[in-house]
Amino acid sequence: MGKIGLFFGSNTGKTEMVAYLIKGEFDKFDATLVDVHNIGSTTSAQILGYEFLIFGIPTWNTGQLQDDWDNFMPQLKKMDFNGKKIAIFGLGDQNGYGFNFLDAVGTLADAIMERGADVYGLWPTKGYEFNESKAKLEEFFLGLGVDEDGQTELTKARATKWVGDVKKEFNL
Repeated sequence: MGKIGLFFGSNTGKTEMVAYLIKGEFDKFDATLVDVHNIGSTTSAQILGYEFLIFGIPTWNTGQLQDDWDNFMPQLKKMDFNGKKIAIFGLGDQNGYGFNFLDAVGTLADAIMERGADVYGLWPTKGYEFNESKAKLEEFFLGLGVDEDGQTELTKARATKWVGDVKKEFNL
C-alpha cells in the first residue's frame, strides 16, 4: 500500500485522467507512493488507512458535487480526519460556469475541515477568469484548479507544479 491514497470521482473521465496524470507525476519520485481509487467503490476504512490523501472532484452544473462524491458525502461527514494531510484537485469550466467555478472543491474542503483535516496544496487564482468560487480563499483556491474545457494546454504544467508543492508540504 502506498503512502498516499488518491480518491477521485468522474462522470466523463476527465477527473480520472487528471488523477492518473497526478499519479504519474508522483511516480517520477517513487512509483509506489500513490494508490488511485474511484470514490464510487470506496469505503471509509480505505480512506482512513492512508496518512496522506488527495481528493479529486469535478464541479457539476451550477456548483454541485459529482454523483459519486455526492453519494459518499454522508459517510465522509462521519469520518475523523484529525491528523490527516489532505490535498484536493478539482475540475471546472471557468468560462461556462464562472459564477460557481470549482465550487465542489470548496464544498469538499469545508466538509473535511469540519472533521479535523488539514488542507494542503493551495493553488493561486491568478491565471483564471471567473466571477465566484466556494473554493477561493483570498488569492488561492483550496486545491489545484483544472479547466479541461478552456485551458487544457495548462493542465500538465499545473499538475507538475502542484505535485511538487504537495510533495514538499507532505514532507515526502
